[in-house]
Amino acid sequence: MSMAVVGGIVFSVFLMILLFVRGENIKRELKRANAKLESASRQKTHLGGIVMELAKEEQLMLKERMARIQKESAPNERFVVCTKLLIDASDSVISDAALDNRTVKKAFEYYLCHFSDIPFSEFKTVILQDQKRQQLWAGDNIHAYLELCKSCIATIE
Repeated sequence: MSMAVVGGIVFSVFLMILLFVRGENIKRELKRANAKLESASRQKTHLGGIVMELAKEEQLMLKERMARIQKESAPNERFVVCTKLLIDASDSVISDAALDNRTVKKAFEYYLCHFSDIPFSEFKTVILQDQKRQQLWAGDNIHAYLELCKSCIATIE
């Protein structure tokens, strides 16, 4: 055999060994990355559950406050009706937002479209008149949503 053929074979074997070693390293890195991703996913699910539990407790307190208010105020007042709708939707909104199905705004709009006869534009006109409530609505997270509910109830009280 000629030197060129032997050199080509040696080079090919060296290249295959190099590619094999590199492939094994990439395979190990992939396994580590998958383990980290799975751990992060479990942690996200766990934290989402905790957020939902805390938000649900706060929601129950808001519902109790709203029930007291409704006994004392005129039930047809638009602000009271929209506030009640905001609080009634909190179950659905919190679940959707905590599980990353929708943003808080989108979850609330979906609730209004499917479970209410009040259009979203009217809700915005009635509830979002105050600068503070506009900022809370712009927050678009569960905490801001619950604070918006509290702000509306405080306005009624």
